Amino acid sequence: MGQIEWAMWANEQALASSLIMLTGGIIGVNGFDGWEYGVYTIIAGVLICLLEYPRSKRVKGTTIERKFQRLWNPLMIKCGPVTQNYYFRFVGYMIACVPCVFLLPTLLGGMCLFIASIIYFKAAFGGEHWKPVGDQIRKKTLTTRPPSRPPPRPPVQKSRAETNPEGETIDIDGDSTNGGGPARPPPPAKPYAIPASYDSNRV
Repeated sequence: MGQIEWAMWANEQALASSLIMLTGGIIGVNGFDGWEYGVYTIIAGVLICLLEYPRSKRVKGTTIERKFQRLWNPLMIKCGPVTQNYYFRFVGYMIACVPCVFLLPTLLGGMCLFIASIIYFKAAFGGEHWKPVGDQIRKKTLTTRPPSRPPPRPPVQKSRAETNPEGETIDIDGDSTNGGGPARPPPPAKPYAIPASYDSNRV
């Protein structure tokens, strides 16, 4: 069994946590005491969503980029360890989830972000860090040429048919053209019938 890439799971968990925080913050602002925590959760959810939107390149296999991810890659690279080192995300998310526990609608988002920070700590402890995906799509080239001539085919055997005295067509080579089943053997020849007007006493 190969090594598990924890950063991939942490990225999905943190991105889902940011959306839950954003939703809980909008609910907390309307009709709840402590609306300041709701405003904070909205701002934190947006920032975390922007940070987690670009995926990191996997060690093994291919990585599917999110739409418009390449627009954020230069910014992620310029920020250096702040965005690429997962220890910073672990500490930042651990601090960011604390104010969310003081308001009921934002509590779920804070708990999800806490779980994401633990997963990022596991990824950072394993030596993982954020890397740009880059160009991984390679065009498949045709390595084999199609045959110039079609493959040989077995010759088609034409069946021979004949008509019996009863008027039925019989396939001599195998199948009957009347019923489509196995060929029936030809009926036995009828004995010669003596006409009734024949007189045996006549010389």
